[in-house]
Amino acid sequence: MKTVELSKFSDYCEAARTAANGAVYPLSVVQKYQSGRIFELSRCVLIWHLCGFGFVLREPCESDCAEIIELMKSARSEGRRLVYFCESDEALEHFEESSDVVIQRRYFYEFSLDAAKSCELPEGFELRELDGELLARMDGRITPAFSWESAEQFLQRGKGFCVTCGEKVAAWAFSAAVSDDEIDIGVETAEEFRGNGLAVCAAAEMIRYVLQAGKKPVWACHSGNTASQRVAVKLGFEKISECAAVQLA
Repeated sequence: MKTVELSKFSDYCEAARTAANGAVYPLSVVQKYQSGRIFELSRCVLIWHLCGFGFVLREPCESDCAEIIELMKSARSEGRRLVYFCESDEALEHFEESSDVVIQRRYFYEFSLDAAKSCELPEGFELRELDGELLARMDGRITPAFSWESAEQFLQRGKGFCVTCGEKVAAWAFSAAVSDDEIDIGVETAEEFRGNGLAVCAAAEMIRYVLQAGKKPVWACHSGNTASQRVAVKLGFEKISECAAVQLA
């Protein structure tokens, strides 16, 4: 296994475009919007985004799959994760034989409208663009810190909007992955504010920003995340594909 130097990342740009699902993540790394690592394996290349998502370019062989599992173990020992989005049926067979991993599903969506939907907030809530102060007040799992190396990096290269209630940040939507052509939208609502449609309003504003920037908004979520799936449909996204998500047991 060989670790690719940062100066060589752009060499993998065309190959990263071939990812059938979620290409915005490997492209965000090779186009240097966000942080990540690239490994050359025996037959393929693994691009590992900072958030923990991994994408393999070219068909992996059995030894490549074994090395990916070892990378997953190494990541866990460092307090990180590696979730491999497997698009190869042959490779999936290798992982299905391993007791070290679990295999789930991830859904991918495409925006089907020409413009963002309008959204009206309940009384007492306000829509705001994310800044350093608001970032510091966010308390959740899917936040910009999930996929950006620092608040400074996010504010320079990303974008996000939130819904506030007084001093509390109630819901937010942000650029979880950015490439030259696409932006993947990450969304979360603070537990005490769920069920009020706030994530829809924040995400609608994010879609509006993405379209104005001349890029394509994309959405993806775990197959078990029915709340995210409902929000996606309300916003005008349609499910277009799915793939296996392989991670350590």
